[in-house]
Amino acid sequence: MVVMTGFLLIPWFELRPWPIALPFGASITLQPFGVLAAIALLVCHHFAAVRAEQLSICRKLLADFLTRVTLVGIISAYVLNIAMYLPDQWSEIAARPSLLVTRWYGLSSYGGFIGGALAACYFTYTRRASLVKLGDIWCFSFPFAWFFARLGCFCVHDHPGVVSDFALAVADWKGSGVARHDLGLYEVLWSVPVALWFWWARKRYLVPGVYLGFLCAAYGPVRFALDFLRASDVHGGDIRYAGLTPAQYLSLAITAFGVVYSRRLPAQAATLAPLRTR
Repeated sequence: MVVMTGFLLIPWFELRPWPIALPFGASITLQPFGVLAAIALLVCHHFAAVRAEQLSICRKLLADFLTRVTLVGIISAYVLNIAMYLPDQWSEIAARPSLLVTRWYGLSSYGGFIGGALAACYFTYTRRASLVKLGDIWCFSFPFAWFFARLGCFCVHDHPGVVSDFALAVADWKGSGVARHDLGLYEVLWSVPVALWFWWARKRYLVPGVYLGFLCAAYGPVRFALDFLRASDVHGGDIRYAGLTPAQYLSLAITAFGVVYSRRLPAQAATLAPLRTR
Protein backbone atom coordinates (compact mmCIF):
# COMPACT_ATOMS: atom_id res chain seq x y z
CA MET A 1 0.00 0.00 0.00
CA VAL A 2 1.24 3.48 -0.90
CA VAL A 3 0.62 6.03 1.80
CA MET A 4 0.32 9.77 1.32
CA THR A 5 3.59 11.68 1.07
CA GLY A 6 2.38 15.18 1.93
CA PHE A 7 2.84 18.16 -0.32
CA LEU A 8 4.19 16.10 -3.24
CA LEU A 9 0.69 14.90 -4.06
CA ILE A 10 -2.42 16.72 -5.24
CA PRO A 11 -4.68 17.19 -2.19
CA TRP A 12 -7.98 15.38 -2.31
CA PHE A 13 -10.97 17.46 -3.38
CA GLU A 14 -14.29 16.71 -5.02
CA LEU A 15 -16.77 19.14 -6.49
CA ARG A 16 -20.26 18.48 -5.21
CA PRO A 17 -23.61 19.13 -6.94
CA TRP A 18 -24.82 22.70 -6.52
CA PRO A 19 -28.47 23.08 -5.43
CA ILE A 20 -30.06 26.29 -6.70
CA ALA A 21 -33.32 27.55 -5.22
CA LEU A 22 -35.99 28.68 -7.67
CA PRO A 23 -39.23 30.65 -7.08
CA PHE A 24 -42.27 28.92 -5.59
CA GLY A 25 -40.21 26.45 -3.61
CA ALA A 26 -38.70 24.72 -6.63
CA SER A 27 -35.00 23.96 -7.03
CA ILE A 28 -32.54 22.50 -9.49
CA THR A 29 -29.20 20.82 -8.93
CA LEU A 30 -26.23 21.56 -11.14
CA GLN A 31 -23.82 18.67 -11.55
CA PRO A 32 -20.15 19.74 -11.89
CA PHE A 33 -19.49 17.24 -14.66
CA GLY A 34 -22.62 18.30 -16.52
CA VAL A 35 -21.67 21.99 -16.36
CA LEU A 36 -18.17 21.36 -17.70
CA ALA A 37 -19.51 19.00 -20.36
CA ALA A 38 -21.88 21.74 -21.53
CA ILE A 39 -18.95 24.17 -21.68
CA ALA A 40 -17.05 21.59 -23.72
CA LEU A 41 -19.87 21.47 -26.28
CA LEU A 42 -19.88 25.27 -26.62
CA VAL A 43 -16.09 25.30 -27.01
CA CYS A 44 -16.34 22.53 -29.61
CA HIS A 45 -18.81 24.55 -31.67
CA HIS A 46 -16.66 27.69 -31.49
CA PHE A 47 -13.44 26.09 -32.67
CA ALA A 48 -15.28 24.01 -35.24
CA ALA A 49 -16.57 27.28 -36.72
CA VAL A 50 -12.97 28.53 -36.98
CA ARG A 51 -11.94 25.52 -39.05
CA ALA A 52 -15.18 25.51 -41.04
CA GLU A 53 -14.52 29.02 -42.26
CA GLN A 54 -11.15 27.91 -43.62
CA LEU A 55 -12.72 24.95 -45.42
CA SER A 56 -15.66 27.02 -46.71
CA ILE A 57 -18.32 24.97 -44.93
CA CYS A 58 -21.60 26.82 -44.40
CA ARG A 59 -22.66 27.39 -40.82
CA LYS A 60 -26.02 25.67 -41.13
CA LEU A 61 -24.43 22.49 -42.46
CA LEU A 62 -21.89 22.60 -39.64
CA ALA A 63 -24.58 23.16 -37.00
CA ASP A 64 -26.67 20.25 -38.33
CA PHE A 65 -23.60 18.03 -38.42
CA LEU A 66 -22.48 18.85 -34.87
CA THR A 67 -26.00 18.47 -33.48
CA ARG A 68 -26.50 15.00 -34.91
CA VAL A 69 -23.02 13.75 -34.14
CA THR A 70 -23.27 15.02 -30.56
CA LEU A 71 -26.71 13.57 -29.83
CA VAL A 72 -25.90 10.17 -31.30
CA GLY A 73 -22.50 10.22 -29.61
CA ILE A 74 -23.99 10.83 -26.17
CA ILE A 75 -26.55 8.04 -26.56
CA SER A 76 -23.88 5.68 -27.89
CA ALA A 77 -21.51 6.63 -25.06
CA TYR A 78 -24.18 5.66 -22.53
CA VAL A 79 -25.28 2.41 -24.16
CA LEU A 80 -21.81 1.16 -25.10
CA ASN A 81 -20.50 1.95 -21.64
CA ILE A 82 -22.93 -0.62 -20.30
CA ALA A 83 -22.12 -3.08 -23.09
CA MET A 84 -18.33 -2.84 -22.72
CA TYR A 85 -17.82 -2.16 -19.03
CA LEU A 86 -20.94 -3.35 -17.21
CA PRO A 87 -21.94 -6.63 -18.90
CA ASP A 88 -23.32 -7.97 -15.62
CA GLN A 89 -26.01 -5.26 -15.67
CA TRP A 90 -27.71 -6.38 -18.89
CA SER A 91 -29.89 -9.06 -17.31
CA GLU A 92 -31.28 -6.56 -14.81
CA ILE A 93 -31.82 -3.95 -17.54
CA ALA A 94 -33.55 -6.53 -19.76
CA ALA A 95 -35.95 -7.28 -16.93
CA ARG A 96 -36.47 -3.59 -16.11
CA PRO A 97 -35.75 -1.38 -19.17
CA SER A 98 -36.83 1.68 -17.19
CA LEU A 99 -33.47 1.48 -15.39
CA LEU A 100 -31.85 3.04 -18.46
CA VAL A 101 -33.51 6.34 -17.59
CA THR A 102 -33.88 6.04 -13.82
CA ARG A 103 -30.34 4.93 -13.03
CA TRP A 104 -27.09 6.49 -14.28
CA TYR A 105 -24.62 3.99 -15.74
CA GLY A 106 -21.93 6.41 -16.90
CA LEU A 107 -20.43 7.30 -20.25
CA SER A 108 -17.71 5.72 -22.35
CA SER A 109 -15.60 8.14 -24.39
CA TYR A 110 -14.88 5.53 -27.04
CA GLY A 111 -18.53 4.60 -27.07
CA GLY A 112 -19.24 8.21 -27.95
CA PHE A 113 -16.56 8.21 -30.64
CA ILE A 114 -18.06 5.11 -32.26
CA GLY A 115 -21.59 6.51 -32.31
CA GLY A 116 -20.38 9.92 -33.42
CA ALA A 117 -18.34 8.44 -36.27
CA LEU A 118 -21.29 6.38 -37.51
CA ALA A 119 -23.53 9.44 -37.30
CA ALA A 120 -20.95 11.46 -39.24
CA CYS A 121 -20.80 8.83 -41.98
CA TYR A 122 -24.58 8.69 -42.27
CA PHE A 123 -24.94 12.48 -42.23
CA THR A 124 -22.37 13.11 -44.94
CA TYR A 125 -23.79 10.30 -47.09
CA THR A 126 -27.37 11.58 -46.93
CA ARG A 127 -26.35 15.24 -47.31
CA ARG A 128 -23.78 14.52 -50.01
CA ALA A 129 -21.22 16.41 -47.93
CA SER A 130 -17.51 15.78 -47.48
CA LEU A 131 -16.80 13.36 -44.64
CA VAL A 132 -13.13 14.33 -44.75
CA LYS A 133 -13.86 18.05 -44.37
CA LEU A 134 -16.49 17.69 -41.64
CA GLY A 135 -14.45 15.05 -39.83
CA ASP A 136 -11.42 17.32 -39.97
CA ILE A 137 -13.47 20.16 -38.48
CA TRP A 138 -14.62 18.01 -35.56
CA CYS A 139 -11.11 16.71 -34.91
CA PHE A 140 -9.66 20.23 -34.98
CA SER A 141 -12.08 21.29 -32.23
CA PHE A 142 -11.62 18.10 -30.19
CA PRO A 143 -8.62 18.97 -27.95
CA PHE A 144 -10.09 22.35 -27.00
CA ALA A 145 -13.36 20.75 -25.95
CA TRP A 146 -11.67 17.68 -24.43
CA PHE A 147 -9.85 19.91 -21.95
CA PHE A 148 -13.15 20.89 -20.33
CA ALA A 149 -14.76 17.47 -20.70
CA ARG A 150 -11.90 15.70 -18.95
CA LEU A 151 -11.64 18.52 -16.43
CA GLY A 152 -15.19 17.54 -15.47
CA CYS A 153 -14.03 13.95 -15.01
CA PHE A 154 -11.13 15.10 -12.85
CA CYS A 155 -13.30 17.33 -10.65
CA VAL A 156 -15.50 14.38 -9.68
CA HIS A 157 -12.72 11.76 -9.92
CA ASP A 158 -14.67 9.17 -11.89
CA HIS A 159 -11.59 7.60 -13.54
CA PRO A 160 -9.51 6.24 -10.65
CA GLY A 161 -6.06 4.87 -11.29
CA VAL A 162 -3.86 2.44 -9.42
CA VAL A 163 -2.30 3.33 -6.08
CA SER A 164 0.81 5.46 -6.59
CA ASP A 165 3.16 7.96 -4.96
CA PHE A 166 3.65 9.86 -8.26
CA ALA A 167 3.71 13.65 -7.76
CA LEU A 168 0.50 14.13 -9.81
CA ALA A 169 -1.41 11.41 -7.98
CA VAL A 170 -4.37 12.49 -5.85
CA ALA A 171 -3.81 12.02 -2.13
CA ASP A 172 -6.18 10.32 0.32
CA TRP A 173 -8.45 8.99 -2.41
CA LYS A 174 -12.03 9.16 -1.09
CA GLY A 175 -10.66 9.11 2.45
CA SER A 176 -8.85 5.80 1.94
CA GLY A 177 -5.49 7.10 3.14
CA VAL A 178 -3.78 6.15 -0.15
CA ALA A 179 -2.95 8.14 -3.27
CA ARG A 180 -4.05 7.17 -6.78
CA HIS A 181 -3.48 8.27 -10.33
CA ASP A 182 -6.40 10.24 -11.78
CA LEU A 183 -6.74 9.44 -15.48
CA GLY A 184 -9.04 12.39 -16.07
CA LEU A 185 -6.27 14.78 -15.03
CA TYR A 186 -3.73 13.15 -17.33
CA GLU A 187 -6.00 13.56 -20.35
CA VAL A 188 -6.51 17.21 -19.41
CA LEU A 189 -2.74 17.61 -19.50
CA TRP A 190 -2.55 15.77 -22.86
CA SER A 191 -5.13 18.08 -24.42
CA VAL A 192 -3.21 21.29 -23.65
CA PRO A 193 -0.17 20.86 -25.95
CA VAL A 194 -2.34 19.31 -28.68
CA ALA A 195 -4.78 22.24 -28.56
CA LEU A 196 -1.92 24.74 -28.62
CA TRP A 197 -0.35 23.00 -31.62
CA PHE A 198 -3.67 22.87 -33.46
CA TRP A 199 -4.21 26.57 -32.85
CA TRP A 200 -0.70 27.43 -34.04
CA ALA A 201 -1.14 25.29 -37.16
CA ARG A 202 -4.61 26.52 -38.08
CA LYS A 203 -3.30 28.95 -40.71
CA ARG A 204 -0.64 26.58 -42.01
CA TYR A 205 -2.19 23.15 -42.46
CA LEU A 206 -4.97 23.79 -44.94
CA VAL A 207 -5.48 20.44 -46.65
CA PRO A 208 -8.60 18.77 -45.19
CA GLY A 209 -7.88 15.63 -43.21
CA VAL A 210 -4.64 16.69 -41.50
CA TYR A 211 -6.24 17.03 -38.06
CA LEU A 212 -8.37 13.91 -38.53
CA GLY A 213 -5.32 11.73 -39.12
CA PHE A 214 -3.11 13.41 -36.53
CA LEU A 215 -5.68 13.28 -33.73
CA CYS A 216 -6.33 9.56 -34.16
CA ALA A 217 -2.62 8.79 -34.30
CA ALA A 218 -1.91 11.01 -31.28
CA TYR A 219 -4.77 10.07 -28.95
CA GLY A 220 -4.74 6.30 -29.45
CA PRO A 221 -1.23 5.55 -28.09
CA VAL A 222 -1.67 7.90 -25.12
CA ARG A 223 -4.99 6.36 -24.14
CA PHE A 224 -3.57 2.87 -24.59
CA ALA A 225 -0.70 3.66 -22.23
CA LEU A 226 -2.82 5.47 -19.65
CA ASP A 227 -5.24 2.57 -19.31
CA PHE A 228 -2.45 0.45 -17.83
CA LEU A 229 -2.72 2.85 -14.87
CA ARG A 230 -6.48 2.43 -14.58
CA ALA A 231 -7.75 0.79 -11.41
CA SER A 232 -9.82 -2.36 -11.44
CA ASP A 233 -10.28 -2.75 -7.69
CA VAL A 234 -12.45 0.30 -6.87
CA HIS A 235 -15.76 1.78 -7.99
CA GLY A 236 -15.20 3.40 -11.37
CA GLY A 237 -12.43 0.98 -12.30
CA ASP A 238 -12.47 -0.78 -15.65
CA ILE A 239 -13.11 -4.37 -16.59
CA ARG A 240 -10.40 -6.29 -18.50
CA TYR A 241 -10.62 -8.70 -21.40
CA ALA A 242 -7.47 -10.80 -21.83
CA GLY A 243 -5.60 -8.26 -19.72
CA LEU A 244 -6.64 -5.15 -21.66
CA THR A 245 -9.50 -2.70 -21.21
CA PRO A 246 -12.04 -2.21 -24.02
CA ALA A 247 -10.54 1.24 -24.59
CA GLN A 248 -7.11 -0.27 -25.18
CA TYR A 249 -8.38 -2.50 -27.98
CA LEU A 250 -10.12 0.48 -29.54
CA SER A 251 -6.99 2.59 -29.06
CA LEU A 252 -5.02 0.11 -31.16
CA ALA A 253 -7.63 0.36 -33.89
CA ILE A 254 -7.82 4.16 -33.89
CA THR A 255 -4.01 4.46 -33.89
CA ALA A 256 -3.73 2.17 -36.89
CA PHE A 257 -6.42 4.16 -38.69
CA GLY A 258 -4.69 7.46 -37.93
CA VAL A 259 -1.31 6.26 -39.17
CA VAL A 260 -2.65 4.69 -42.36
CA TYR A 261 -4.95 7.61 -43.08
CA SER A 262 -2.19 10.18 -42.57
CA ARG A 263 0.13 8.30 -44.92
CA ARG A 264 -2.55 8.38 -47.62
CA LEU A 265 -3.03 12.14 -47.46
CA PRO A 266 -1.73 14.11 -50.43
CA ALA A 267 1.92 15.02 -50.09
CA GLN A 268 1.10 18.70 -49.68
CA ALA A 269 -0.92 17.93 -46.55
CA ALA A 270 2.30 17.40 -44.62
CA THR A 271 3.87 20.67 -45.72
CA LEU A 272 3.42 24.21 -44.53
CA ALA A 273 1.38 26.48 -46.76
CA PRO A 274 0.41 30.12 -46.41
CA LEU A 275 -3.21 30.89 -45.69
CA ARG A 276 -5.05 31.64 -48.92
CA THR A 277 -6.90 34.93 -49.09
CA ARG A 278 -10.35 35.24 -50.57
